[in-house]
Parts: sequence; structure tokens; C-alpha cells
Amino acid sequence: MNKYFCSNRNKDYQNEVEKILLSRKQDILNFFNTEDKGQFNFNIFIYDTIGDLVDGMKNRGFDKMPDYMCACYKDEDNSLNFFEPKDNPNENEWGKEEYKNAVFHEEIHAIQSIIYGSQPEWLTEGVAKSLDGTYSRGIKYLLDEYVNKTHIPSMYELENEFGMYEYDSYDYAYLMVSYLIENLGKDNFLVAIKSKDTIKELSKDLVVKAVDYYNRKFESETIKGR
Repeated sequence: MNKYFCSNRNKDYQNEVEKILLSRKQDILNFFNTEDKGQFNFNIFIYDTIGDLVDGMKNRGFDKMPDYMCACYKDEDNSLNFFEPKDNPNENEWGKEEYKNAVFHEEIHAIQSIIYGSQPEWLTEGVAKSLDGTYSRGIKYLLDEYVNKTHIPSMYELENEFGMYEYDSYDYAYLMVSYLIENLGKDNFLVAIKSKDTIKELSKDLVVKAVDYYNRKFESETIKGR
């Protein structure tokens, strides 16, 4: 069973989080072709506000938290960490409905971590983004509206400085994982990412390969459709 450590005032929100985790767990297990034999249980911390979440993480020894963090999984103490969004947020704040996806996203990280151990951030974020529905408008939209309007970052940046630049690192993580799954097949992809050496080999020039692959794919589809 999940173990809760709730400092937020509304204790009922724990039940909401638990419902989200339970209702979405099977989707994640299905993706990873695995079964729940009692190994996927977590320590869950819920704070009152996003500021309390950041402060709480620092107080627990996690002092390098990005400015955009609204939730996170930490394998050091097998913890999922959330805050409770307001019932009536303003346009710049998280609402509870959209925050459900953040809870699901972090659960993906947690389960992947238990199955595979520590992996590169571009890989874990790419997998989570391929499952959580962020890019529901499709890869062509992502390329046309964002990726093709800026420079392609280096793999060094994506491997060592993820999220530290003005471009959205998650866009490229999603593209790279989508490319690998599409070209390897999901089952072969899941086998490949068990090996750190294989991950290292696959990651060579991966961001350029992924962007070029999808641009050529959609250009070819456009030509055929004329």
C-alpha cells in the first residue's frame, strides 16, 4: 500500500490522489508489459501550495529543484511529491483537473524507476510524455509550431543539462522516444532500455535523427497526398 505523509490542510485530497494513482496504474503496467506483484508502492508527500512543495523538498535534502517543478518523483526515498491545487485558481495557476495529469506523469516515472533503475532524463521524460497525453495534437504539430522554428539542441545538453535552456527539453525527449518506439517496435524498445550500453549507443545523434526522420516522413506524406 502507498504510505502518505500529508502536510496540506485538506486531508481529503489524499483520497483524490490515491484514486488517480490507482485508476491509471494499469495503463502504465500495460505499456511496460509488466504485472503488479506488490512492488509498485510509494511514499507520497502532499503539501499545501507549490511553494510549500519546493520548501518541503529542500528541507528533506533535495536542494536542486527546477523553477518549473510542480510535482516530482524521487527514487532516493521512493517518494511521489505533490501539492494541492486551489479549487478556484487564476489563469497562471494549476487547477485540480489539469493537475491530475501531473500526478499520472509522476506515477509513470515511479514505475519506470522501479523496473529499470536510474535512467537518462531524456529517456524517462520521453516515456512519460508519450503516455500522459501532453502531445495529443501530434508530432507534425509539434514540429511545425515549435521544433522547426528553433535550433536543434545537442545531445550533450539533453543528456546533461535537461530543462536548463529556453527551449522545451520535453519536446525533444518526446520526439526521441517516439522515434525509437516507432523504429524498434515497443517490445524491442523495452528490451533495449534495460541496458545502459544500449541506451548509450542508441542516443548517439538521436535528437537529429528523430527530427530528420519525422520531417522526412511528413514531407513524404504531403507529396503523396497531392
